[in-house]
Amino acid sequence: GWEAPIEIVKDGNRRYYRYSDPKFSIDNVQLSEAQLKQLQSSLDLVKTFAGLPQFESLNDTFAKIGLMTYNTEVEPCVSLDHNEYVEGQRHIPKLFNAIQYQTVVEIKYKPFDKEPAEYKFHPQFLKQYNNRWYIFGITDDNPDQIWNFALDRIQNIKSTKLPYKKIDVEWGTYFEDIIGVTNYVDKPVEEVHFIVHGKSAYYIKTKPIHESQIARWIDKEDNTLDVKLNVKINPELEHLLLSYADSITILSPQSLINRHIEALKEALGRYVEEEKKSLIV
Repeated sequence: GWEAPIEIVKDGNRRYYRYSDPKFSIDNVQLSEAQLKQLQSSLDLVKTFAGLPQFESLNDTFAKIGLMTYNTEVEPCVSLDHNEYVEGQRHIPKLFNAIQYQTVVEIKYKPFDKEPAEYKFHPQFLKQYNNRWYIFGITDDNPDQIWNFALDRIQNIKSTKLPYKKIDVEWGTYFEDIIGVTNYVDKPVEEVHFIVHGKSAYYIKTKPIHESQIARWIDKEDNTLDVKLNVKINPELEHLLLSYADSITILSPQSLINRHIEALKEALGRYVEEEKKSLIV
């Protein structure tokens, strides 16, 4: 495939293979325009992962490819859902390396509604959900419970010399019964049943909320869809259903219906209060 100018040289009963042009090298072979476009598009896609340490060495490759493609205009044609302005992404390289090299780190963590606290943390797994990154692992104080910290709330990370504890978790299975990152280990998987109305029915039908989703049309002409999920109820599920508040009617379980109604009442109450204020002004 390199179109190398190879010739056979006979020496008695022996045969040698060599380049007929001694200056030839496959490193100097010019790629075709089609090959360069394919290569550039692939590299544009890989650049999406620029924040991860295993791709840092590609910066030099990008520069070399840029020189090699100086005479080829290639427009990017792929974009992934990536928000480079989300806080906390600077912690990814350090946490990634801590997992790879099994290093215990000291994390200073500030929840939205509490004072900062420090943890001796054994990082195990990084996950992105809804454009936010989370680190999963255990703490020295509570090694039997899996914790997750949102990277945008981590204030500082320091490496330690403490012995690292690797936990035996199949992470694909760990996230199997949930939406998002919050897994209440003691909670059961429940059937969540709701009706979707209007155009949202097509979105949920063509992009399932969860892999367990079973959806059937009640009335396709009227855009009414019956949906069932088998999941653990967690804050991410509740927030997701609230994002479809004007389009869904939850049928079960009752506990989820109650929380959904309370959230809607709170939202409506704020609008009523704002309306009263505007009338007074």
